[in-house]
Amino acid sequence: MSKTHDKVLFLELGVGYNTPAIIKYPFWKMASENKNATYVCVNKGEAFCPERLGTKSFAIDEDIGDTLFILKEIKKQ
Repeated sequence: MSKTHDKVLFLELGVGYNTPAIIKYPFWKMASENKNATYVCVNKGEAFCPERLGTKSFAIDEDIGDTLFILKEIKKQ
């Protein structure tokens, strides 16, 4: 179980709006309620972060595979 001071990353990969109540809305809620949480959405053409999350969120409007490849290359450096 996570302690309140632990950092948390809510990483949403390719989640659309067919059933946002399953992943998207709970991630937004949990990220907004935890001061140490960050929300990241990776979804080409549908990347979005609600304003209420402010600087605690990032929207990456790119292909998931390309994004993960770039992150892997950055890690190697």
